[in-house]
Amino acid sequence: MTAIDIPGYVIRREVGVGGMASVYLALQTSLDREVALKVMAPALAADPTFSKRFLQEARMLASLAHPNIVQVYDVGVTQAQLNYFSMQYLSGGDFAQRVRLGLSEKDLLRVLEGIANALGYAHHRGYVHRDVAPGNILFDVNDTPLLTDFGIARAFSQAARITSAGFSVGTSHYMSPEQARGSDVDARSDLYGLGVLTWFGLTGKPPYEGADGFAVSYAHVFEPIPRLPPAQQHWQPLIDKALAKDPADRYQNAEEFIAALGTIEPRSAAETGAPQEAPTRIIQRESVAAALRANEAPTRIGVLPTMEESLGGDPALAAKTASTARPWLPWALAGAGLLLIGSVGYALIAGQGNEPEAQANRVIEATKSPPVPAVSGDQAKRAVRPPVAADAGIDASGDNAAGAGMGDALLPSDELDLALVPTVIDPVLNLVRLARADLAGLRLTNPPRTNAYERFSLALRIDPTNSAAIQGVIDTARAYLDLADKALADGNPGEFAGFLDKAEEVAGSLKEGAETVAEAKARRKRESDKYLAEASAAVDAMDGAAARAAFEKVTVLDPGNKAALDGLRGVDRIGKAGYVFRDSIGARKGPDMVIVSDTLAFARHETTRGEFAAWWKAGGQRQFAGKEPSCRDRESIFRSSRKRDWKNPDITQDDTHPVVCVSFAEAQAYADWLGKETGKRYRLPTPAEWEQVARKAPPGNCSTANLADDAYRKAFDSRGGADCSDGHAGTAPVGIFPAVAGVFDIDGNVREWVAACGKSAPLTDGCRDHGIRGRGWLSPADKDALLQSDNYSEDTALNSLGFRLVRVIEK
Repeated sequence: MTAIDIPGYVIRREVGVGGMASVYLALQTSLDREVALKVMAPALAADPTFSKRFLQEARMLASLAHPNIVQVYDVGVTQAQLNYFSMQYLSGGDFAQRVRLGLSEKDLLRVLEGIANALGYAHHRGYVHRDVAPGNILFDVNDTPLLTDFGIARAFSQAARITSAGFSVGTSHYMSPEQARGSDVDARSDLYGLGVLTWFGLTGKPPYEGADGFAVSYAHVFEPIPRLPPAQQHWQPLIDKALAKDPADRYQNAEEFIAALGTIEPRSAAETGAPQEAPTRIIQRESVAAALRANEAPTRIGVLPTMEESLGGDPALAAKTASTARPWLPWALAGAGLLLIGSVGYALIAGQGNEPEAQANRVIEATKSPPVPAVSGDQAKRAVRPPVAADAGIDASGDNAAGAGMGDALLPSDELDLALVPTVIDPVLNLVRLARADLAGLRLTNPPRTNAYERFSLALRIDPTNSAAIQGVIDTARAYLDLADKALADGNPGEFAGFLDKAEEVAGSLKEGAETVAEAKARRKRESDKYLAEASAAVDAMDGAAARAAFEKVTVLDPGNKAALDGLRGVDRIGKAGYVFRDSIGARKGPDMVIVSDTLAFARHETTRGEFAAWWKAGGQRQFAGKEPSCRDRESIFRSSRKRDWKNPDITQDDTHPVVCVSFAEAQAYADWLGKETGKRYRLPTPAEWEQVARKAPPGNCSTANLADDAYRKAFDSRGGADCSDGHAGTAPVGIFPAVAGVFDIDGNVREWVAACGKSAPLTDGCRDHGIRGRGWLSPADKDALLQSDNYSEDTALNSLGFRLVRVIEK
């Protein structure tokens, strides 16, 4: 026990000691969960420099919420004035242990991707770790790799550094060249550490070694990058770039490193010549299984227990059962009437060894043996011999030491003593019985070999149709579902996702578990969809920080969720110039908008016939029925008709074309309706706003804008129009010509109403004439300027005149 006393925690034991602090396994009583308590060393507590560094680590970790970074729960000071913080307890060992046990390339890729994601997340928030070493990568109960020990990390722009320049801090075998020299470091130094970690995972040793830390640091700075053996050459390009001496030659961010990992095709241990690795691990959380030992190796699904382990770990019972393999036993069992039952047990136990697959196969083969011919009672009596003394010369196999055969081993007996006949255990029934006990004790997939899942699985290897074992596997998976619900109720989404993973893996091992797998997926989707809805609302509100937080919660619950990953890629652009969005109109979406300034978003294209029709149906028709203006054909006062309107403009159109024959009053009414539907403020742009975007457009021609061209000239028998052809005599579908600053058709297609009194004066209530801007499908490309301006009365409509909207961005 320790003398450390921290209210709210019961300290169980010390699990690690460093130069700066000690780490204890403790129980946080308020939440009944196991935590790791990091307590500052008493000798350093009085030194403000070390106290500052210790608290810096706690604050840094507390600010980093990522599934591959250890979680901090609490920060405080003990009664003895020692700083401490509690964090996630990780019982799955560290990366160095995994490498020593044998790590497949597939698992190495998984670990590297997880740690790279963690570093990228930290880098995005301005932190560099500076000690990416195997001992700082631990594994939780879900076998997830987590980055720990931010004790020497610092912010990129930290003004008051705790370690001064010229002093190298970190683990020498994993230092970047600039770190070894004591120079300033940035995110690329951590990516160098990832490269060293990759080398270690492939070879089991660091790339550079030496007699002391100085020699190793020297090698990082000056020695050439080492070469991998031929079987691992497919990793060499990644190693070369990650371990480049000059940071400018390395991967520049974690995303580049992860992309490089995606190009590597993992090879099997047989292909690379590496030691064979056991199958994928699935680990049971210690905090819900009180019977688990403190430092057990993780369970590997597919590695079946030995018979001694499966029978409860009782050597006496296993020895008693093993004794039934003696050669005289089948005759005695025949006499006792137990031959058929015993054949399975004898073969299973006699085949006991270190190779589970061979053991299970021997058991199955034993069940196929032909029946032994029946013998008479007298024969059975003569076949039984009394117990043999310890020194009678019988070896471990049960044969006579002198090499006597079966006939020599038989001893005469007048009576059959049933007390001397060994008890026969049905292995399937016993495995199911023990597995049920494991299930009740929540020993679901841990401890190794003697847990519910593996016992049920071994029973099914012997008897694939055993209904009790099949149900047992499903019940084990459902126990994980219950644990997942509890973790979610306790506010632990990472554990929730991990338990669902294990439920899917266990249930997915049987075809009968398909329904349970589907239920686990449904629960994951249900929770993910909640946070996706939060993220969507945050995006609509232009709140990038809230959107990021919600998307990251989804990636904790469902790491491969495409919507969340896509959202995270674009979340930094939310609310900034160039960001494209669409407001919701009930179940539909409004027009595409692009932000052009801190306070304004511009419609990317003119309002289309389809969009205008939605307003017309919703209320526009009632508002303007009988009040629609006469529509001029090609802006001629002599070709004006009340039979011509936005639905019949005398030019070929569909719902993707810009609406025309719309008055200023109708355009304003549409903007007001869209604002009410979305809860946002929409309006027509002012002349200055429109011209701000238009000035960025290049000179118009047939490839950049829909203007009067050869197609126009032929369709309308006109002498005007350019010799080239853009393929459209009248209007064109919106968005088919190149965009200008994210805005389509700012030049050409249709002229547009702007919010002005006259050509450019501010809009007032009494104003009767309003401004228009730009060129349309009938404007010559070689004469009129793009910023051409006119004004018309508010009830004028032209089949070359439409409109687009802007949306006010409210901070």
